[in-house]
Amino acid sequence: MSKLKLFAILVLSMATSAQAHNRWILPTHFSVSGEEQVWIMADVTASNETFNVDKPMGSDRFSIIKPNGERARPSSSFRGHRKSVVDINLVEDGTYKMFLDSDVSYWTSYEIKGKGGTQWLRNTSKANRDAKLPKGAKNVNTLASKSQVMTFVTLNAPTENYRLTKQGLELKPITHPSDIAQNEKAQLQFVFDGLPQKGVEVEIIKDGARYRNNLDALKLTSDQKGQISFTLPEAGRYLLIAEFKKSQKNNPLADEMGGQVFFTFEAVLN
Repeated sequence: MSKLKLFAILVLSMATSAQAHNRWILPTHFSVSGEEQVWIMADVTASNETFNVDKPMGSDRFSIIKPNGERARPSSSFRGHRKSVVDINLVEDGTYKMFLDSDVSYWTSYEIKGKGGTQWLRNTSKANRDAKLPKGAKNVNTLASKSQVMTFVTLNAPTENYRLTKQGLELKPITHPSDIAQNEKAQLQFVFDGLPQKGVEVEIIKDGARYRNNLDALKLTSDQKGQISFTLPEAGRYLLIAEFKKSQKNNPLADEMGGQVFFTFEAVLN
């Protein structure tokens, strides 16, 4: 297990049970055609097993960027015991970006002699940690963490609709998500605070992991341009998980900034 993966598990295990799992938006269709209004649905969920539901995620934070750039919400949503489900009405041709809004969370780690191991303070930034840290705390470090859970759905003809916030770790497709196909090279780019980021650790996991003896995750690291390239030998649904953290020199709230991207897509038959 990489140090970054271990770091993510340690931090996320402090959060809610859903946040401690991998997360995804899984639409019924990634590409769909139709002359009139088209409806799709999407699961919004989290689990240790890719695409096998376990914990419902916050459909109240589900947002849509329509092809014309307008922001929208699902037509309806339902939160069950194992997953949340949203209804989405696709009206205009083009690509819709779908994602969960996420706030930056702050975690402060420290050590205390005799306590054993690293201790954590949740919702604690550099600005307020002194008042919360116990006497004798050492090796204090504050992490600002932000996650991006996302997918793209195209009605009829694909359009470029990537809309970056330039905050933390983000994914920018080079190959349009609707054009990812088996046995064809695909490229994606990762940016951090709007700039290409080298060293982002990526795993791509195919659907059906429950029925394999090995996870068979494709592991990649972004290059100098923040890019990864891959060729998938099989068509199907995939979950991409990317992780990165970076020291912050002049940030009054954190010593480090960490980010995760959970991106769901499909490779079509070729």
